Amino acid sequence: MNRILLLFLITLNITSLFSQNNEIEAIIQFKSFQEVLDYADENSIIIQSAIINEQVASVRKKDAKSFLYPSVKAATSYNNNITLQPTLVPAEIFNPDAPEGSFEELTFGEQHIYSAGIQAQWNILNFQQLFASQTANILAKQSTLNTQKTKFNTYNVLASTYYSILLTQEAITIYKENLIVSEAIYSNTKEKFKNGIVSEEALNTAEIKQLENKKRLNQATSNLSRFYTQLQSQLNTSQKITISDAPENFNLINNNLQTVHPEISWQEMEVDKNKSSLKEKKALLLPNISFNYQYNYSWATDDFTDFSDANELPQQYLGVQLNIPVFNGLSYRQKIKQSQLELQQQELQLKTTKLEKQKEDELLLLDIKQYAEELTDNQNILELMQKNDVHAENQYQSGIISLDNRLDTYEDLLKAQDNYLQSLAAFTLSEYKIYIRQIDFTSKN
Repeated sequence: MNRILLLFLITLNITSLFSQNNEIEAIIQFKSFQEVLDYADENSIIIQSAIINEQVASVRKKDAKSFLYPSVKAATSYNNNITLQPTLVPAEIFNPDAPEGSFEELTFGEQHIYSAGIQAQWNILNFQQLFASQTANILAKQSTLNTQKTKFNTYNVLASTYYSILLTQEAITIYKENLIVSEAIYSNTKEKFKNGIVSEEALNTAEIKQLENKKRLNQATSNLSRFYTQLQSQLNTSQKITISDAPENFNLINNNLQTVHPEISWQEMEVDKNKSSLKEKKALLLPNISFNYQYNYSWATDDFTDFSDANELPQQYLGVQLNIPVFNGLSYRQKIKQSQLELQQQELQLKTTKLEKQKEDELLLLDIKQYAEELTDNQNILELMQKNDVHAENQYQSGIISLDNRLDTYEDLLKAQDNYLQSLAAFTLSEYKIYIRQIDFTSKN
């Protein structure tokens, strides 16, 4: 009995340790934003789907290029002429004395026909297929650029969630301290109310401030949970995520924006694609030349699989074919006109995209400069307000100032905290946008 109990306890401990190990392994910990990006490259469904589309485009490029090479086909066949159809032949061919208009019924051919052959075709000059191959090559390059654009957009979405988590964690730290202060004020006011020093109105005011701070903390904690869930969804994982990072840990080396925006690169390739498509449409009006060669060999015999008395019937031919489009109801010219208009549209879009991205970069640099100044000012104001709040607390404890004056100073501190958190959020978000904008996606891809 003791042995059974001992084995049960050992099994229970092993199971518990295994369960704990699984829980540890199920946690994903990020220490920096770059770690999030690296994880997204490997696990984000959106990015992986773009990479697969890139591979599909590469296969299509090879498929389009294959039409430029000659094609060779080999074939074999067997026919069993169960009933050979008779043919009427003028009788005078075999008998000059036969009456005019008389015929003899003759049967030609063998019952069993075997054949084998090879056929080769090569479009020596086909401009449409040539430009179609070039278009497929451009589409493959554009698919690579589309992956870069997908990463750029995904990174921005992840950054927004990531830094929302950091800022919320920063806010929770501040709100916890606020709750401690408001609880101390409420406790002190409650004691003074019992001693008849302050009114019930003052007590209610202190309790309201405590409840407001508690509500802020609970709301921030709930938002943090939502942000983590949102990050799990964006990274396509059900594992628990923890982030041990802080906004002050992230600093840009410089504000240079020298890399080409992925959207501009993609739009440039869109123009190249339309140019190639226009050439492809114009090629419909050009002639094409193809080379054909065929060789067939047949065996005819009356006995199945008996080739001793088989008749051998070889055949081969070589041909060159020239196709010249003379008239097609003007449909080709309408297609060319449509492609020309689409090219003009894409060129205008490229011009617009370049201007938009240039102005976005300029605004980014202006924003981060402004937000950096605001953050410094609000941080200095917060530090001064924290000192004033300490002095106000000491004066309130000593009975020098009233509760209303104490709460007014504390309310100023809360406003300074909110201004600091808002400027910290604006500055941090500008930093991540510039950081992502500086990534060279051509080397990263």
